[in-house]
Amino acid sequence: MFTGRTYYFLALLLCCCCASAAIHVPSQLEFHHYDHETVQLFNKGTYQSINTETNYLLFQHFSTPVTVLEFPLARTEYMMNSGASICTMDRVKNNDRDAKYLFSKPVNFYLGYRLFQLAELPAVSPQLLTRKGEVRSIVQVLLSMPKAKLLVPEYFSFGDILDQQLHQLPEHQLLKFSTTHYHSNFLGMFGSKRAEFVIAYPTEMSVFMNNKPGLKIRSYGIADSAELITGHMMCTDTARNRLFIQAVDKVLTELYREKSFLLAHTRYLDEQSAKHISQLIRQYAAEQ
Repeated sequence: MFTGRTYYFLALLLCCCCASAAIHVPSQLEFHHYDHETVQLFNKGTYQSINTETNYLLFQHFSTPVTVLEFPLARTEYMMNSGASICTMDRVKNNDRDAKYLFSKPVNFYLGYRLFQLAELPAVSPQLLTRKGEVRSIVQVLLSMPKAKLLVPEYFSFGDILDQQLHQLPEHQLLKFSTTHYHSNFLGMFGSKRAEFVIAYPTEMSVFMNNKPGLKIRSYGIADSAELITGHMMCTDTARNRLFIQAVDKVLTELYREKSFLLAHTRYLDEQSAKHISQLIRQYAAEQ
């Protein structure tokens, strides 16, 4: 039925007596992800990042093995809009998606996006920054440097606030990038200086810079953007999927309080960031 490559993830069954806590997976439900390397890790039952490890912890609670299919973001959403029963992982919630699809509670948490700039360019003018050194508006920053480009992943959402700003930018200042190897290739485009600016999580930029010691960059916070970004499981809105998401949410609420879930985030961060995100996750868990 599908032409995308299929990889198999052997989900671990719960080996304790609490079999009733396992998440029933509807037989016709498909699981999609847009990134090639992430799909491979999911289906080998291994992990090397926040999103792969947190999904691994969740998948352990599935009652049956699942197959994760590699599909581009646009293709997945086209199939979902056509009525196919699909869930896709690590998706940021925005108003448009929330009106059409089901979202789980957060599966993974990240410290908020930052704007990164090649250091060979002039620094952003102080008039465009807040007292905290955050950019007031990405639009104003790019318009002040009309020859500069901002690298953005195509069919990707940064959340409503940042998405609205990006929609105001002239097309010639946006370098849209689409690839099946998102996590390995996207920041590589920035590192190759194909664009002067990029929006990214500080976590992923830190990992990238460890392998690019000669690359010099500046980093700016973004005013009014979220302090914490969450990735969710996003599913087609069907009666069966509603029950599935309810079961996923129940397990996630329990996972938030487990040491393994905190470790799945903090092991990839520096000490200060690890402490900060731990506090934010604990605060979120206390509100559930």
